[in-house]
Amino acid sequence: MAFTFAGPKRKMQECDKILTSKGMLWEMEDAVIRGQKHKVWKNQPPTWRAFFLAKFAEFQDRPFISAPTPEPSDFYAREDFTYAQIRDRSLALAAWMRTALGVVKGSYVGIGGQNSTDWVITYVAIHLLGAVPVIINATWNAEVMGHSLGIAPPMVILASDEIAGVLSPLMPELERKGVGKLYCWQDVGHLPVNARKGVTVIPETKPDPKVVADIVAGRGGGLETLHTDDDGTIFYTSGTTGYPKAVLSSQRAALHNVVSCLIPYGRAILRAGATLQEMGELLTPKAEQSIVLVAIPFFHVSAVEGWLIRIFLSGWKMILMRRWSTKDAINLIKEHNISVIGGVPAIVQSIIQSPLLPKDHVFEGVSYGGAPPPERMPGDVHKLWPTAAILQGYGMTETSAMHTSNALTDYLEYPSSVGPALPIAGLKIVDQKTGKELGPGKPGIVLMRGPNIMTSYLNDEKATAKTIDADGWLDSGDVGYVNEEGFLFIGDRAKDIIIRGGENIASAEVENALFLDSRIAEAAAVPVPDPILGERVGVAVSLAPGATATSEEIIKTVSPRLRYPARPAIVVVSGDLLRKSPAIPTLTDPARNANGKLLKTEIKKIVQAEWKVHQANGTDNAARARL
Repeated sequence: MAFTFAGPKRKMQECDKILTSKGMLWEMEDAVIRGQKHKVWKNQPPTWRAFFLAKFAEFQDRPFISAPTPEPSDFYAREDFTYAQIRDRSLALAAWMRTALGVVKGSYVGIGGQNSTDWVITYVAIHLLGAVPVIINATWNAEVMGHSLGIAPPMVILASDEIAGVLSPLMPELERKGVGKLYCWQDVGHLPVNARKGVTVIPETKPDPKVVADIVAGRGGGLETLHTDDDGTIFYTSGTTGYPKAVLSSQRAALHNVVSCLIPYGRAILRAGATLQEMGELLTPKAEQSIVLVAIPFFHVSAVEGWLIRIFLSGWKMILMRRWSTKDAINLIKEHNISVIGGVPAIVQSIIQSPLLPKDHVFEGVSYGGAPPPERMPGDVHKLWPTAAILQGYGMTETSAMHTSNALTDYLEYPSSVGPALPIAGLKIVDQKTGKELGPGKPGIVLMRGPNIMTSYLNDEKATAKTIDADGWLDSGDVGYVNEEGFLFIGDRAKDIIIRGGENIASAEVENALFLDSRIAEAAAVPVPDPILGERVGVAVSLAPGATATSEEIIKTVSPRLRYPARPAIVVVSGDLLRKSPAIPTLTDPARNANGKLLKTEIKKIVQAEWKVHQANGTDNAARARL
């Protein structure tokens, strides 16, 4: 996109007034949701099924997906389908679920597996019936799967062979919790006997044309009464501090992203001085189909309600990976001429730093969220690909993905901000102790409100009441502040603040200083215990491909960039992306979740174990550090 315009720059409030005016895509109206009044998008689709059916009709002849073939198969074998082919397969599966299983509006249907064609078909088919997908995290162990499915028992589970193999031994116990039969997308003959017991392969059947026609027309199975505020999806929280919670959201909550995903670009273009005509031309999809690398798993909200929605909305083609590998990602980028990348910031960082990426390859879009990016990242992306539309989004599973967003020149101007709240979304900063709302520039707890907020933590009234107050404000657990124009700046998770001798230190402060060193690929700052100061700053880093650096060299380089209390007491250098620690040989869990987000709880274990060795060896040269 080109961002030089003749008109005067506008304030954010002026842009929102223009964008949300009558007749615009982002026009708003009032709605009462769970007894509370909200502003909502007037033009968003009412239901998932309405959205899918409309887009299948609009883009039916376009290529839609290129994905690895189901395992076991050649690792590099792929399969390709058009929008029309995915529609037909989804309708066939939906017809089978209706007639053979009795799935109707509101039925809970489990879906489990890594990213695949079958996953997408299953997700679409569930929504075509007005049912509610219960989305299983494919990286969970058997214990967590059993617990999580007990919270939201699906009447049936459709899964990959890998997930079916994990769930099979659990089925007797899960059936006692109300979970229904387990079906698999593919043959399970290659699995051990105990892993395929009780697993039924989905039969290949020719759907009854009348049943298919009824599903398309919205007849039967409760579809006549399907409403935008009915249950839509069940995702699970990451579960980094205990068992995951089941997040129930409405159809409306999830589908706000259909309209919301474009407003950050519209805001930034208008703020830069564009006319409405110029903005419209820039936001109109180009004739050539965009090709998108989807590298984050569909069992996370950002992949479905961020990426999958945007792909359907714009008629893009998506390229799926069997599992993340920078080398494989670059090969796919070259082979398919991929033009849009993103996910978590670590994915973008690894592509930027890879020597395998052709220097003449150009991306048209780079979007990410789900974890704090380096402050330098938007500048790095803009330097490499000046015309790329860059965007960072901020939200949670509980906010149905995006709640704030920063894009284009706004992001370049405020590279440490996650942007302002969406026009339909509320945002305020409150004092952690008193709950009093704070003014611009004053840090406090970030609260969020809007039609995109979850309905509840399913079957957990206590956790729901603790997170959402009586007026509908959701406590994010993050610390941040807003500037005069409403741009949100996130400091840290409230529980991740490092308190050194009474001085609050946000991990982002330390991490952004580290990222100014081009040798650093990833960084995470965590507290380490100190008998005098309470806590000090510990850091774990991984290095860019080909880079070398010692802990001492990194401390020497970063310390002048930081105020004294924020300087690291220890830096742990990892050559394998913070996945293992020589100090904890028994630590087998990776220090990141399946979405690629670094897990501070696991990194803390690594760094604090190294810190104990550090102190035992008498190498803590600053034991008497000044306050």
